[in-house]
Amino acid sequence: MTSPLPLKELAVDVVEAGARRRKGMVPCRLGQNIDFDLEALESYSSIKWQTTVYDALVVAAVVEFCDRSLARSAMNWGRKFLVHIPVHDPDKWSEKTVTRALVEALNLLTGDDWHFEFRARKASAECPPQDRMRFPSNAEAVLAYSDGMDSCAVAGLESNRLGRRLVRVRVGSKQHDVSKKDRLRIPFTALPYSVKLDNGRNAENSARSRGFKFSVVSTMAAYLIDAPSVIVPESGQGALAPVFLPVGQGYEDYRSYPGFTALMARFFNALLGYQIQYRFPRLWMTKGETLREFVDVCGSEARWATTRSCWQQSRQVAVSGERRQCGVCAACMLRRLSVHAAGLNEPPETYVWESLKAATWESGAAKDFASFTLALREYSIAGVLHFEHFASLRESVQYELIKRRRTNELARSLSEPPAAVAQNLDRLLQQHAIEWSVFTNDLGSRSFVRQWIDDAL
Repeated sequence: MTSPLPLKELAVDVVEAGARRRKGMVPCRLGQNIDFDLEALESYSSIKWQTTVYDALVVAAVVEFCDRSLARSAMNWGRKFLVHIPVHDPDKWSEKTVTRALVEALNLLTGDDWHFEFRARKASAECPPQDRMRFPSNAEAVLAYSDGMDSCAVAGLESNRLGRRLVRVRVGSKQHDVSKKDRLRIPFTALPYSVKLDNGRNAENSARSRGFKFSVVSTMAAYLIDAPSVIVPESGQGALAPVFLPVGQGYEDYRSYPGFTALMARFFNALLGYQIQYRFPRLWMTKGETLREFVDVCGSEARWATTRSCWQQSRQVAVSGERRQCGVCAACMLRRLSVHAAGLNEPPETYVWESLKAATWESGAAKDFASFTLALREYSIAGVLHFEHFASLRESVQYELIKRRRTNELARSLSEPPAAVAQNLDRLLQQHAIEWSVFTNDLGSRSFVRQWIDDAL
């Protein structure tokens, strides 16, 4: 019998200032590889602040450090991580219910094999001051937001519904839209830590651990202000399609999937005794429907055009020294589909690929772009076929099997009747198919996008 391929392995020791790493382990130094911004951390310092909150943020940062430090094998997606972390209450973190819930959530999310050992800190972390932030007393929900279109649109829609009972939590480090004065009094205006690798470059860019970071940061914020729920802003295509039909040969992307958040809710209940509910208000809508409603409800305040969907780095998508969005990865393709479905328009210069109607992939790009790579072309093809397959899923022979499995899973995670979930899923897939058909037909039969679809049939 052939044994499975061994997993690539990384042992990481989280090291406090002045301490030495354990032999044979890669050091992750607090204050160097993981650096807390004291001003940003202060924006989390409610009267409910406790060291467990700080330790949870450290764990999220360490998971990101590990994820970015070890490249995945071309032959085997999974990796094995052995992680030693100093915490203030090692007995609590080492409880089986806590560790098991943590590992189950991370294993599902990243497709890796995680192992943790917790030990006592040598020195306690300094408690941030608690006398400047204006923490709301009647918060109903927390929403983690970034520069993405979904978080922008859903934040606008939910703010219109909840007003000040919705609290936004930034999950990026940028603070350009928050004044210095507001940062001194408004909570959760920035991610309170940064993660830096010693060589400055990621060994792995799949970034599946981002879902864990988003969940930890938003749930810690909800806990600190006694908010009963966290809103997950992704629409149906972004939350479900990457799980139902992974792009290319990759592992399913569970970052915004109810099955993952259900495991995170179990983890936080074990760690804090805190019952959090994750809500998905746009799960059964397409991104185009969400964008259209956002524009209709918020009018001139719906500044969707300034959001960013592309995950490509600046050096990969620059034209004449200016950063753009690539326009052809799966995230950009979904954005362009959604803008079209919403009846809106963007300037061609928003994207490196200014035209999807071009006869060839290369000719669709901006005239001054020269960084064509095989990897980007493969990402482009995979993204197009991903949404084509999602559009045809209801007609496929595998659909009933996929539907039965995922419907039961979603019904448990969402605490909804399976029949209602099945009905909502059918409607979502039908709406996506309509939007995708209109979008690709409008590109014309000579478009390289249509050619890729036709060649795959």
